[in-house]
Amino acid sequence: MTDEATVWRSLADLLPPAPARQVMDRWSIGEQESALDLAVSALLEHDIPISASIRAQLAVASEMWGQREALEERIGRCRADGDVSALRLLALADAVPLTGASVSERPELADLLVVPWIRCAVCEQVLGRAHEREPWGGLSFLAARYVLFRPEAPAQAQVFGSTSVWEALTVLASCPGDQPAAHLRLSHPRTSASELDFRG
Repeated sequence: MTDEATVWRSLADLLPPAPARQVMDRWSIGEQESALDLAVSALLEHDIPISASIRAQLAVASEMWGQREALEERIGRCRADGDVSALRLLALADAVPLTGASVSERPELADLLVVPWIRCAVCEQVLGRAHEREPWGGLSFLAARYVLFRPEAPAQAQVFGSTSVWEALTVLASCPGDQPAAHLRLSHPRTSASELDFRG
């Protein structure tokens, strides 16, 4: 297990020295949102290749800190390094909302729309964000639930609470068919004893 400082140092290790220091400086004063923005900007500016697992982790980190909408398109533009991780962050064009009832028989999803988000290419499970529909027809900014599902097996879906996105990603990343080197070690990053290897 490592503490939160190690989590952010692992991310900073991917970056050149100057932006790495900036990321850690922002993190140290509690500006995680700004630190994530700086990290993604540096990855793009310096054309640093990242693994598919890193991309998924950055997506979840940005979700956790309320930066998903601001960063998801830029995270998607980061250069891939050709790793063999089974986790794949779905393209925005593929994120077509599904009715909650079509992906899970759980009643708490009945009135929600599930946006496919991260897919395991081995077991074909999908991690989705379940949103409420706003009165004007759009989706709520924050997810009300997270759900792991296979499109053809709604009875087997797992539903997670609105603060359990790291737990959901951990379950998805533990697919027994995935290659061991690509497994993620994840837990909630806001605790004092969390582990998230940003280096894949």
